[in-house]
Amino acid sequence: MLKKENRLSSNFEFNIARKYGTHVEGDFSHIYFVTPKNYEGPTKVGVVVSNKLHKNAVVRNRIKRLYREAVRNSFDKINKGNLWVAIHPKFNSQDKTYEEINADFNKILQKASFSN
Repeated sequence: MLKKENRLSSNFEFNIARKYGTHVEGDFSHIYFVTPKNYEGPTKVGVVVSNKLHKNAVVRNRIKRLYREAVRNSFDKINKGNLWVAIHPKFNSQDKTYEEINADFNKILQKASFSN
């Protein structure tokens, strides 16, 4: 799990990332990257799994855990400072393994312009 200072915590932060962020679509998720104005601080990442994805909370929490682990393992690639990242998994991510989600997440990071 990421440190508290590296997590998106409010609806405001998620909405700013979604509205003004650069959208990159992968096979299993939509990811928004934004460098907000008037913000000087560490990189923040958040995962949003809607009730529309699945009614069962166990399934939604499993998806969040998989994405959080993928983010934690590749956080050094996105830790450039002054960056907010919002992750929205797609419906087809429900039955995927960690390896598939991690590979897709790393492919998205390679597409993003800020990444190495």
